[in-house]
Amino acid sequence: MNDPFQGTWTIDLAGSLVWDDSLKKHVPDEIGEEVITITVKDRMQDYEVLYGDRPKIRMGYTAPYDSTEWVPYTVREILSPSNGTEIAAEVEDFKKRIKASGGDRERRFEIGQPYALVRVINLDQRTQYRISRDHLNGQAQNSVLRRLAEDGRSMVSTVVDVEGLVFRIRKFVRID
Repeated sequence: MNDPFQGTWTIDLAGSLVWDDSLKKHVPDEIGEEVITITVKDRMQDYEVLYGDRPKIRMGYTAPYDSTEWVPYTVREILSPSNGTEIAAEVEDFKKRIKASGGDRERRFEIGQPYALVRVINLDQRTQYRISRDHLNGQAQNSVLRRLAEDGRSMVSTVVDVEGLVFRIRKFVRID
């Protein structure tokens, strides 16, 4: 039987929110684009995401389900229409738009470097958790609950930060 998470998914921006610390409320997510491709073989999940639009960041990992092993979630490529001349500025602007700049939510996008270390827990046919920690200091970063709709055509990813705050809610629809 195919894993129900397997496939290609794109973000539904109308159903996606992010927490704004200054406003103390959820606001529309300004990610731009997000396309996730998941393949699963022998309980090993290969996850690749094209994250953002200005720039577009390709990241991914390969993780066994339900393992105690931490695997790197690595930045594989940064694609930019500026052809490299303004990538650093684009990345900083992108981090601000997605609320990942500064403090506990600071994230690094460096090609060939881990974004985080992750583990994937497969609870049932419609429910997964991905937990992550910082690859430099080992501190917890967040947990992600992925929940498939009953028909398998959409899923919601809910990101909870280390303080228990629902930081990001992203809805995805299957495109393959």
